[in-house]
Amino acid sequence: MSTCYPSPQRCHNTVRMFSSSTTTNPYLVHCVAHFESSPEDVDVRSEIHYFDPVKEDEAIVRDKVCPLEFRKACCLVGMSHGWGVFKVQCDDYKDRAVYVSDYCNPHGSKPYPKVIPLHSIGRGTAPQMHAVTNAAMTCSPDQSTDFAVAVNTLGVMINFFRPKDSVSVIFDAPFRYFDLSKVMYSKRDDKFYSASTGGDFLISWDSSFEERNISSKWHELRFTNLPELTQSEWEILDSCSKTVQLVESPSRQRFLIKWYAQNHKPGEHMTFLCRGTKRFMVFREEEETGVMSYTEDIGDLCIFLGNSEPFCVKASSFPGLNPNSIYFAGDGCGVYDIATRKPRSFRTKSTLDFSTVSLLPYWIPPMSL
Repeated sequence: MSTCYPSPQRCHNTVRMFSSSTTTNPYLVHCVAHFESSPEDVDVRSEIHYFDPVKEDEAIVRDKVCPLEFRKACCLVGMSHGWGVFKVQCDDYKDRAVYVSDYCNPHGSKPYPKVIPLHSIGRGTAPQMHAVTNAAMTCSPDQSTDFAVAVNTLGVMINFFRPKDSVSVIFDAPFRYFDLSKVMYSKRDDKFYSASTGGDFLISWDSSFEERNISSKWHELRFTNLPELTQSEWEILDSCSKTVQLVESPSRQRFLIKWYAQNHKPGEHMTFLCRGTKRFMVFREEEETGVMSYTEDIGDLCIFLGNSEPFCVKASSFPGLNPNSIYFAGDGCGVYDIATRKPRSFRTKSTLDFSTVSLLPYWIPPMSL
C-alpha cells in the first residue's frame, strides 16, 4: 500500500559510494531521513538508504533536496523504471495531486530531483480511489515525454495519467476479483495487465487508453503441469495470504507468480528477514496459447517482487545475484530459490541495524548511465 515519509530527523550513518559502472545494480530503497528541522526550510536535504542485493549490503545517498511538492502530506504509492509515483495532499485537503519523480532513484538528478506533475485525483472520486495498491509506467520519463502511468487502487477502478492530458481516464474492472490486484506494463504488446486476486483471470488495457475505447479486456487463465503437493503442504498454503503478480523478462517472456506468506500484515514495519514467506509458485506463459505452465526453472533470470512494478534481470549480468531466484520485499525480505523451493533472509554485511525500517520497500531496476 502507500508509503508515507517520516517526520524530519537527523541521521549520521556512514556514506557508501555507488560503483561507476555503465549499468547500475538493482537496489531496494527502504528509508528516507531529512536533515532540516522543519519542512518549511528552503533547502531540506534528504539521506536515502538503499539495499544492494548483489553485494547484500547497504548503500546511502546524501544531500538530495526534498522537493517542495513533497513537504506536506506525501506518500510514495508506486515505483516503475526507477521513478516514484507520489500522492500529495492539496491545499484544500480534499484533492490528491499526483507526481512522478526521480527523487528516490540513487542515480537520479542531484541535488535537485526532477518532478513531473500529473493531474489530481479529485474529491469526486470514490474513497477507495485514494487507496493506491501500486503503479506502472510505459517507460522512464527520461526516455520519452509521452509516457503513460497506470495507478491501481482498491476496488474495481484503475486510473491512467499522461502528462499531456488535462484529465485522467478511469477504467472499471469487470468484477471484484481485482480488488487487491497489481498492475504491470508489457512491452511485448504495449498493454497494461493486472492479475485477479486469486490468479484465475487477467485483465488488460491498451496503453493509449483512448476515452472512446474505455472497455477493458479480460480472459480466464488455464494452468498446466501443476505441482503435486502433500496434504500438509496444501494446509500450509491454505493458511497463507496469496499475492499474484505478472512479470515480463528482458526477452519478453511472461511469468505469473503466486506468493504465499503467513502473518501478512500490510502497513507494519518490514524487516530484512524472510518472516512469513512460505512459497512461490511460478508459471510460464506459453505465448501462442496463453496457457500458464508451472515451472521450477527460469534459467538465468532473477525476478524482483515488492511494492514496485515487478521486473526481471539476467543474473549473469550482475555477478552476485542468484539465478533461478525471486528477490522479494514486502512481508519480510529475502531471496527464494525456485528449484529448491527455499527462501532465505539476506546476509547483510553492514553493521547497521537492519531489523526494522520506516518505509515499505521499493525495488529499483538496473539503469544504464
